[in-house]
Amino acid sequence: MMKLAILDRDGTLNLMGGDYITCAEEWAPVPGALEAVARLNHAGWHVVVATNQPGLGRGLFDVMSLNAIHAKMHRQLAAVGGRIDAVFY
Repeated sequence: MMKLAILDRDGTLNLMGGDYITCAEEWAPVPGALEAVARLNHAGWHVVVATNQPGLGRGLFDVMSLNAIHAKMHRQLAAVGGRIDAVFY
């Protein structure tokens, strides 16, 4: 049996900035969140993110910016020994 954790991104993995995180520079993890994902991974859990991104639909940022935000998230997770297997938005 596969163990799966589905997490939200904004407010769960990253601190909330203004209304939206629109670029990678604005993305900052919630203290301890990345380490918690790594602990889940090391305990055999697959972790995915399901995130609503209304700012994308409203044209406040584009998919390239969203991909850059997620790339930063993946890099910071890897630095603490964690990983997210998929991001759905």
